[in-house]
Amino acid sequence: MREADLYAPLKAYLEGQGYEVKAEIGDCDIMARRGDEPPVIVEMKLTFSLQLVMQGVVRQGVFDHVYLAVPASKGWKQRYRDIIALCRRLSLGLLVVGPNGIEAHLDPAPYAPRLKAKPAARLLREFDRRVGTRIRGAFPA
Repeated sequence: MREADLYAPLKAYLEGQGYEVKAEIGDCDIMARRGDEPPVIVEMKLTFSLQLVMQGVVRQGVFDHVYLAVPASKGWKQRYRDIIALCRRLSLGLLVVGPNGIEAHLDPAPYAPRLKAKPAARLLREFDRRVGTRIRGAFPA
């Protein structure tokens, strides 16, 4: 499979939602527009990687609605939760190109973290109980 093979199903998916879709606009893999709405940018790679994430973050400097797109793969399920958490934290959308078409796993949206009260309380209790410093790595006493 080549990265270019992802274009046709992504184009059809976006056109099905009423977008006009064009490839390779500047540095963007895909740009889609629907009426007067802000453009949608899609960055494609054959695997979910740091390079793909960085491309998405760079595109966010120009447009708010940025998606990352990858094909479904065997290792996908093992990393799914971590990938979704990272994309959510970075306000990036995620599209997966599978044998049955495109699955939108996440839409770009502002990240609103929910702090985990129980783990925070546990760490604060441990800090308050601790006398001295345990050295596990490179931190000095």
